Amino acid sequence: MKENNALIILGMHRSGTSLLTGLLSQVGVKMGKRLYAPQKGVNEKGFWEHEDIVDTHDELLLNLGSQWDDLLPLRDRWWEDRAIQPFVARLDKLVRRDFSDAYVWALKDPRMCRLLPLWIPLLEARQAKPTFICMNRNPFEVVASLKKRDGFSKEKALVLWLNHSLSAEFHSRRLPRIFVDFDQIVKNPVEVLSRIEREANLVFPITVREAKENINGFVSPGLRHHKADVAPEHAYEGLSSIAHELHRIFIEMAVENNGHYERIDNIAADFMAYQKKWNVELLEQIRNLNQEHADYRIKFFRIYTSWSWLLVKPFWLIEKVLRKY
Repeated sequence: MKENNALIILGMHRSGTSLLTGLLSQVGVKMGKRLYAPQKGVNEKGFWEHEDIVDTHDELLLNLGSQWDDLLPLRDRWWEDRAIQPFVARLDKLVRRDFSDAYVWALKDPRMCRLLPLWIPLLEARQAKPTFICMNRNPFEVVASLKKRDGFSKEKALVLWLNHSLSAEFHSRRLPRIFVDFDQIVKNPVEVLSRIEREANLVFPITVREAKENINGFVSPGLRHHKADVAPEHAYEGLSSIAHELHRIFIEMAVENNGHYERIDNIAADFMAYQKKWNVELLEQIRNLNQEHADYRIKFFRIYTSWSWLLVKPFWLIEKVLRKY
């Protein structure tokens, strides 16, 4: 039976997952048929996200009354909900369509951090051999990037970083995985790719040596828009201290590949205690807003994928072009 190696990239939005996945493309790792286009000023070298899978993830989250920037955790054992099964079937079909004959392929979407309990049995059923690549970047650089792109506050960005990072670590625990640090990729992408190839026990379709020039050219200095200042230990407190400590552990894991599970669990407990202090009325307001947004977006998805929309869409696009003249 032909090997089917899946490299699952896990990391919070704006953590460098696009850079890592783009580098994997330079050594011949398959990414699927349809990828989101690059966006100037955001990800100019590409997001490297599978369009159909990301859209399915978005719709799935909406059906859970959530979204990509939701501050609240998903409900317990959400992946067993019957309403989720059609999305599982859709994702399985997309994997079969694009990756069933691939020796090595990669999937990158920050939503995967929260949706991993759904994906692990799906990959097992496909008889894929997954390696989870956990992308670690200084959370305060992520904060700066999210503030610039989305206008998020420091507190919201840190909560999102912790939600994504803790979820990805917990659900990939004791599975084949590799921790990678953003600074390592920027400084020596060739070494990082060689390490991934070695630790995932595979051979890239294009050797790292053959792709070396393209690899180094892909990591241009302009890719790094935010660099966090180095602050003394005592400068961190509250939520910042929790995020700072988790980031430090992930740096150690990128070098030692040790568990550190007890330390991470303590951080998760501190974060949960922080969340329990949130105002009850505020939580109710967030849930109501999430549900209103979900209802609206679900209706949009239904219209966008309906036959009536698909039939009139070409005429709408022609009209849009003609209006320019």
